[in-house]
Amino acid sequence: MKQLNILVVDDDQDGADGLSEALEFYGHKVATVYSGEDAVEAFRHNSFDVTFMDVMMLGLNGVESFLQIKKICPTAKVYMMTGYSARDLLEEAVGHGAAGVFHKPFAIEEALEKAIEPYVF
Repeated sequence: MKQLNILVVDDDQDGADGLSEALEFYGHKVATVYSGEDAVEAFRHNSFDVTFMDVMMLGLNGVESFLQIKKICPTAKVYMMTGYSARDLLEEAVGHGAAGVFHKPFAIEEALEKAIEPYVF
């Protein structure tokens, strides 16, 4: 299996760290940031195969961050994550090319199957 360079973005540090650790367990290189602003900055200096982006964050929300990231890297594969009913925001993200949506809580196996495996084989 190919090692992917993954970015996890979530202002819930425990949730972000848990997802990052699980992805690292499966052999991937993972960067973790806790704000939309930091996610945009990370894309200015790095490239990522897959990104998991929380929708509801203080400052730049996930969709605003995603739209800025798409300007930096139009081919970015960003999956939105949410524990809220944020239909309008999710529709905007998907309409602008988000790769998909994960509803929290989700199993790491779901993320691996839908977001990771298509890019490693």
